[in-house]
Amino acid sequence: MNNNLNEKQLIRVRLRFFDLLKSFFIDEPDAEKMSRWRGTFAALTKEKVDPGLDKATQEINQLLTDKSLNDLQEEYYQLFSNPFSSEQVENTVSYYVDGHHYGPALAKLRSFLATAGLEKNATITDSEDSLVIMLDVLSTLIKEEKNNPETARSYQQTLLNDYLVPFTDRFVTALKQNETAYFYTACGSFLRGYLELEKGLTGAADNSN
Repeated sequence: MNNNLNEKQLIRVRLRFFDLLKSFFIDEPDAEKMSRWRGTFAALTKEKVDPGLDKATQEINQLLTDKSLNDLQEEYYQLFSNPFSSEQVENTVSYYVDGHHYGPALAKLRSFLATAGLEKNATITDSEDSLVIMLDVLSTLIKEEKNNPETARSYQQTLLNDYLVPFTDRFVTALKQNETAYFYTACGSFLRGYLELEKGLTGAADNSN
């Protein structure tokens, strides 16, 4: 990531990346979203950021050329929406840590969020340990850097090291083992690559075990 950015610019860039990451997994893609992805990844392929992230960027860019919108919609539906699909991939920390949703890992995360002074919007049905909600929490903590940078970065480190990065490793493994998950495996690899950059930005890489 460009070292010449000042703090405000860097926060804006980070938030754009998290908006992009959330857009992959929040709902089924439509024509507008696919067009936006194509423009974004065509631009990102011209940048050299990190070998792992660059590889995932190239893969996504190629898949957005090779696959139709219907292909991506069907893949998303079978992986994340269809409760009867044998190809479904789970997206909560509890599932990978406890073997089922709404387990002790969720209670631990809720305790962390309470300590950080964060509370999920009551209208959102997804649990706090689901991928999109955790990405949204991290975005909120990045915005908080404007007011209390040291505390906000400390909370970011905890969220990354204790929850998001371990979850993402298992999530990507599950996607790679799924023979039908082409596009979303690449999205998962892009997510993992970007979170590694975030660890460096927040200092989480120095505090990980």
